[in-house]
Amino acid sequence: MKLAGFSRFFALCVLSSSALAVERIVPVIPPGYVPSLDRDEQGIWMELGELENRIAKSPMRLRDSQINRYVERITCQVAGEYCPDIRVYVVRNPYFNASMAANGMMLVWTGLLMRTTSEDELASILGHEVAHYAMGHTLARFRRIKATSGFASVLSVVLGAATGSLVPLGQMMAVADAMAFSRKQETEADLMGAQFMADSGFDPRASYRVWENLMAEEAVAVEKREAPAFFLRSHPDADKRLDNLRDWVAVSFEEIQPVGVSDAGLIALGSEYQRFMEDQVDTNRYGRTNFLLDLHAQIGIDPSVVNFFRGEMYRQRGKEGDEDRALEAYQMAIEGDSVPPEAFRNAGYLLVKKNQNASARVMFRQYLSLVPDASDRAMVEFYIEE
Repeated sequence: MKLAGFSRFFALCVLSSSALAVERIVPVIPPGYVPSLDRDEQGIWMELGELENRIAKSPMRLRDSQINRYVERITCQVAGEYCPDIRVYVVRNPYFNASMAANGMMLVWTGLLMRTTSEDELASILGHEVAHYAMGHTLARFRRIKATSGFASVLSVVLGAATGSLVPLGQMMAVADAMAFSRKQETEADLMGAQFMADSGFDPRASYRVWENLMAEEAVAVEKREAPAFFLRSHPDADKRLDNLRDWVAVSFEEIQPVGVSDAGLIALGSEYQRFMEDQVDTNRYGRTNFLLDLHAQIGIDPSVVNFFRGEMYRQRGKEGDEDRALEAYQMAIEGDSVPPEAFRNAGYLLVKKNQNASARVMFRQYLSLVPDASDRAMVEFYIEE
């Protein structure tokens, strides 16, 4: 049965060891929804509207037109009839997260864009958030938070993450816990999001491929004793949801032939990749950063750029042997065609430490030839002369 419009039915599967039970559910929020006259709901929309205005003006809101068009296009495609109700704001934050507010404001962090390897994978996350909106989960969540007198704190952390304010990690994780949906709501959003994907021509199999990558990154992070992912804190039970999605998609979309889509995201990210990767290195979460660089190497990000940032990661970490690892990575970057000029400069500094001054001068001169108006030109020339 083809599912279309507000009247479409969505399959919610409940998996057990013995059977696959299916219950039909419908969206709670119709396309074109406006807030009721209920005083509580009007208050939530008013406060969220003020938050949205501040985020819209924030310097951390990404202004890159190519990336914004890319994310907005996929959001609109996967949202279908809900497209006019949703306003997307891409925010420069290196962690993996997307969130949906009750008034139709969607926040997408740049760390999410750096971890989705195709349009299908990005559509799976965006479709999941749209499903939370369509099922009324976001409105119910904000009502619950407001009732516990934590609404202002939650909004302040959301605003801080979206505007570049320093928000303590513990406070962010506490807010993630407060904003977490119930297991039933997450299951509904997972399955409805997959149906949104199938209806709009995306491959619903990507809905569990994203989770596989997140779980693989989390395993590395746990080994390195790094903080848990913000998204996994606000979207719990990842392992169970991964299994449920994989089984349900196999049953529900066995014969689907997804429309082929280009991975325009890789092209769109090209203009901002270096800035976003600098943000990631600055998190000092080296297990996650290394995982991400391996992922980018697999999907075709320029090896020169990947190797440069691997060098940056080692140089910033500064453990025993990291200077040698960083220098090796910079030298691999230099062998490529699209090497960032900073690879020559930073390799030069490491060579100076090793008293390999002739080689260091070569690196410094190459850097200045590529960036003649470099802001640190005087410092680099000092090293050349000395």
